[in-house]
Amino acid sequence: MKHIKKDVLFLCQFFYPEYNSSATLPFDTAKYLASHGFTVDGLVGYPKEYSTDKHLPLEETVDGIGIKRIKYMQLGRVGTFSRLINYFSFTFHALLYTSYLKNYRAVIVYSNPPVLPIVSLRAKKKYGTKLVFVAYDVYPEVAYASQSLTSNSVISKVMNWINKRLYSAVDCVVALTDEMKDFLLEHRTELSPDRIVTIANWAHEKESKPDHEAYVRFGYKDGQFIVSYFGNMGTCQDVETMMEAAELLKEDGRVRFLIVGHGNKKDTVEARIREKNLSNVQLLDFLTGKDFQQAVAVSSCCIVSLERGLKGTCAPSKYYSYLQGGQPVLAVVEKDSYLAKEVEDERIGHSIKIGDGEGLKNAIITMVENPEECRIMGARAKELYKNRYAYEVAMDKYGKMMGELLRKRRVAE
Repeated sequence: MKHIKKDVLFLCQFFYPEYNSSATLPFDTAKYLASHGFTVDGLVGYPKEYSTDKHLPLEETVDGIGIKRIKYMQLGRVGTFSRLINYFSFTFHALLYTSYLKNYRAVIVYSNPPVLPIVSLRAKKKYGTKLVFVAYDVYPEVAYASQSLTSNSVISKVMNWINKRLYSAVDCVVALTDEMKDFLLEHRTELSPDRIVTIANWAHEKESKPDHEAYVRFGYKDGQFIVSYFGNMGTCQDVETMMEAAELLKEDGRVRFLIVGHGNKKDTVEARIREKNLSNVQLLDFLTGKDFQQAVAVSSCCIVSLERGLKGTCAPSKYYSYLQGGQPVLAVVEKDSYLAKEVEDERIGHSIKIGDGEGLKNAIITMVENPEECRIMGARAKELYKNRYAYEVAMDKYGKMMGELLRKRRVAE
């Protein structure tokens, strides 16, 4: 009797029930495919840092997705060394499951961790499995720009070795932006234009409206102007510009800053608040669910930031949550990046040069003093999200991509 393969396996380090975007986005995609006629499973890491549930089964079925969890060494993500240990430990343990991948017609693998695609490459070579690679970040370039890796290091050479084989063999690459697509086509000569598609991320939280309860929850008064930052504060994010603006606005009683998240720069932010006595800044740990929804709702505008040199290599996931929430955007990014251009072209906020704390302060004051224009910017942001970045838009693209890929496979068989 001929063995019948399932359609799709999601191979990623983070997955349900973890709450970081690297987990929720693949799970959203898997749920959509499973509800639209695809047979779907996940081979994923065992949750730890990003989950409140510490006693999950190694195998379970959720929303029609068969989930198999792999236990591996997890040292936290406070430094480069710890992250590398996590990456290689998960990849090593996933390699032990290579034969498991023969049960699937296609594997969707993610760039986090950047060495993980080696598992799906082995499966493609041995079993002819179709391979889809989702580039959340472009390695090793993003690591070079953030100075967490040097080009002559052993890890860099390993990543480049994997990349050469990956982009030669992959059936389809998903880039998050057209800017990333162009970057990959320029720097991955093994990749052809017909094997890459742009599918942006989306907001994975419910939309919430501001109310008195939300303001009380975060200690603000109704109508205060709240400048918020959500997400990672790591090597790829510029936090200095934001902190300089907060210091310059220290005596302006109209403006408050809400900074929410984690990362290796969080201690720096906390120290700056303490040393400069920035009573206008509230720093909170990562928020999820209703807490996050309320925090976005009470915000008057939101900051998205990237360090220099990252153009084309990554796309901040919280940007889409800001748009969905109808929040004007303050983009502290390189001036010729897609974020700067989109914010300015769509008139949904202001772009500010990295390191220009005075410019960020001035943009905030402009919003404070022009509340109607600020409201209109927020309305434009919500409309942009609906038309370009909504969950349904992305899922339709994923569904078409996988349907076409698997139909091609049926013809070949």
